[in-house]
Amino acid sequence: MTVRPETRKAESAPPAAPDTYELDPSEIESIASLLAELRRAAAVWDENALIQAAHIHGGLLPKRLLCVLSDFRRFGNAEGVLTLRNLPVAEELPPTPSTPESVADSCTPSVAALLLVMSRLGDPIAYAEEKHGALVHDICPMPGEEDQQQNTGSVYFKLHSENAFLEHRPDFIGLLCLREDHDRLAASITSSIRQALPLLADGQVTVLRESRFRTRLAPSFCRDGREQVYLPPVPVLSGSEWAPKLCVDFDDTAPCDEVARTAFDALHEALQKVRREVVLRPGDLSIVDNTTAVHGRGAFTPKYDGKDRWLQRLFVVTSIRSALGQIEPGSVYRYSTAAQ
Repeated sequence: MTVRPETRKAESAPPAAPDTYELDPSEIESIASLLAELRRAAAVWDENALIQAAHIHGGLLPKRLLCVLSDFRRFGNAEGVLTLRNLPVAEELPPTPSTPESVADSCTPSVAALLLVMSRLGDPIAYAEEKHGALVHDICPMPGEEDQQQNTGSVYFKLHSENAFLEHRPDFIGLLCLREDHDRLAASITSSIRQALPLLADGQVTVLRESRFRTRLAPSFCRDGREQVYLPPVPVLSGSEWAPKLCVDFDDTAPCDEVARTAFDALHEALQKVRREVVLRPGDLSIVDNTTAVHGRGAFTPKYDGKDRWLQRLFVVTSIRSALGQIEPGSVYRYSTAAQ
């Protein structure tokens, strides 16, 4: 019997991870015990030692969860995002940070959870020019920055690949919710090129694969007065038809000509058509595949009363090996763009 090509592809396709995974009570109990062990191992705040301990302890996560994380790391999924629910990170939280450049400075349950889970996807990475090179970032609205297209704003945050201008940008982004916004309006938005690509015409795809798009440095890398310059033109779309990759920022990427502009606008329209919106609850960890999905955030109104929306963020690359030439001496995770 002759097997049609599309049937053969479906039969041989690798397993895809689900888009949502809800921990059951036994898994929650097991993970809580691991978080306590990791926190004891990190009694002295040493990021290098903490990363090593997280890699070791992360291998003891519940088997079913390890399988899902392994599939997502290797094969991804159509949605470009995996959301874990019910991580046991509840504790008496301090007020939501309200100062720029806020970062984690101790191994709280949420920090431990981020490191344990994300270590199964690769190696943590941070950037010396962003939030002082800290490992785990606080993502909160900041007074006076409401209109900014960055994580301190509260207006609609446009779809973007994280650090699209960087050669060694994150492969995965972990966003762990500690506190919701007051009105539950700040939806986390993701949109996958795997789902958007079929909506584009062949000619548009061809243009998107050409070096006709310039991306500038993100504002968060320019807080020290660094100029927000545009880099040389590159494609925004790469990879095969069946495993496409996307790198674009709809605030910081500019087409070089009108033909590129038309294709760029079509890409944006297609991504908007397949976008997903989820309001994260405390204990939800959204893991974004930064190679296939762009992400953003819905608008909301902060009150600056200590109870505003609060996420914590950790970046991971599948392997730190290719970036070793830019990792600062004495660190196992801090990347310096000055050496790029």
